[in-house]
Amino acid sequence: MPAPIIGRKLGISKIPQLEKEKVKGIKVLGISGSSRQQPEMSKSERLLASALDHAKNLGAETEFIRLKDLKIYDCEGNYSENPTLCTYPCQSSMKYQDDQMQRVYDAILSTDVLILATPIRWNNHSALVQKFVERMNCIENSDILFGKKLIKNKVAGLIVIGHVDGLQHVAGNLLNFFSWLGFNSPDVAITSWVGEYDEDTTKDWEQIQKNKYTQEDLENMVNSSINLAYNLKKG
Repeated sequence: MPAPIIGRKLGISKIPQLEKEKVKGIKVLGISGSSRQQPEMSKSERLLASALDHAKNLGAETEFIRLKDLKIYDCEGNYSENPTLCTYPCQSSMKYQDDQMQRVYDAILSTDVLILATPIRWNNHSALVQKFVERMNCIENSDILFGKKLIKNKVAGLIVIGHVDGLQHVAGNLLNFFSWLGFNSPDVAITSWVGEYDEDTTKDWEQIQKNKYTQEDLENMVNSSINLAYNLKKG
């Protein structure tokens, strides 16, 4: 009797790439939520760089933002005082002259595809990503409260990397967040990797690079995101 098929032994189907002439003009924004001191230390950020490289090779315009490099003030919860105080542009951006969240807003509002990369921190996304999520509340409120929909025909994907369980929890929370903002999810919305239980992080990057399923998901996430962005722009 043959052994049962377990997991993804058969792999997954490759999502076809669009012709370069169709990809031309599509913008892909990568946002890193890693707090590592040096960029090359972050595995989620390295995967994000690979995703942006693939998008660029397909013919897309790419932009990269590292949240750690920006001075972003905490959300001050103005919604709790009065919902009309939490709308775009954000009160904190206007209140603090050195707040740099506006750069993130501008990049998101001008992109077609957003790929957010985060490590897993105690079963959740990183603190930097949480700050980003809370500061995006003004975008969502602009639609819910005032009918001013700022996120239209945009696609969002995720890169989630960790060494403990929590992948589905993190991905579920963030995809729900993007849905509330108005983003569309591609056929393959998540690229992920979770390390061995031995927690030997010194060998992680080598394993990530060798993991064919993570690499397939990365390519398919970019391909399906760009394909969906093209169809949304085409109408």
